Amino acid sequence: MRIMSYNIQVGWGKGLEAVCDLIKKYDPDVVAIQEVDRDRKRTGFVDQFQTLKDLLGMHGGYACSYSGPASEGENAQYGHAIFAKYPVAVEKVHVLANRDYNLPGEEAWVTEPRACLQSVINGIRFFSLHFSTVDDIQAMQAAQLVEIIKANSDLPVISLGDFNNDYYSEALKPLTFLKNGLEEIEPALSYPNGSRAVSAIDHILLSDHFEVLGAQVVVENEGISDHNPVICDIRLKG
Repeated sequence: MRIMSYNIQVGWGKGLEAVCDLIKKYDPDVVAIQEVDRDRKRTGFVDQFQTLKDLLGMHGGYACSYSGPASEGENAQYGHAIFAKYPVAVEKVHVLANRDYNLPGEEAWVTEPRACLQSVINGIRFFSLHFSTVDDIQAMQAAQLVEIIKANSDLPVISLGDFNNDYYSEALKPLTFLKNGLEEIEPALSYPNGSRAVSAIDHILLSDHFEVLGAQVVVENEGISDHNPVICDIRLKG
C-alpha cells in the first residue's frame, strides 16, 4: 500500500484541482489531508471535503476540528480528512487535549481546537490528525493519542498527519513506540514547501505489523501548498 500525508493549506496556493493533480500523480491508496474547510467564507463557501472527494474519486471521512466562527458563515467548519481507494469506516472523532488559556504574547489561534479521526480502511485502523503548533500542547496530545491507540490496537495501526514537530522531539517522545515510516529518509523535510524546507513535521507512524518498502518527500516547488507531501510504501508482514 502507498500511504500519503499532505497539509494543503486549504488550497490557497494554486487551488484544489492542483492539489488533487499532485496527489493523483503519486497514486496513493490512502491519503490524509490536513487543513480542509467546509462552507467557510474565506474559501468561498466551498465544501472542500466533498470537492476533494469528487476530484480524487476516492472514499473519504472528515474530522471537524471546530465550527465557526460566526463571521465565517452559519455552517463553517475547519478540520482534516482521509481518503482511500477502499471504503472508509469512520469510528470516532477524538477532541484532542488543549489549554483553555493563552500564554503571554501568544497568538489566540495557538489554542484553537484540534482533532484526531479514527477510521478503519482495508482492515487497518488509521488515526489521522493535525496537532497543535506548540510543544506543551503537542506533548499533551501525544500522550492522549498513545492512550487512544493502545485502547484500539486490535488491528494494525497507522497514525499520520501534521504533528508540527520532529518525530525525535521531546514532545512526541510518547509516540516512538510506533515506527517512523520515513526513518530511511530522515530528516524528511516537509515544511515549508519545496527545496527550502527546513522542518520534518509531517509523519507516517506504523505499528510493528508493517514492513516499510520505501519512503519519499515530494519536493513541491510550485507553491501548491506550504507543505511538501510525504509518502510511505508499506506491506503487512507475513
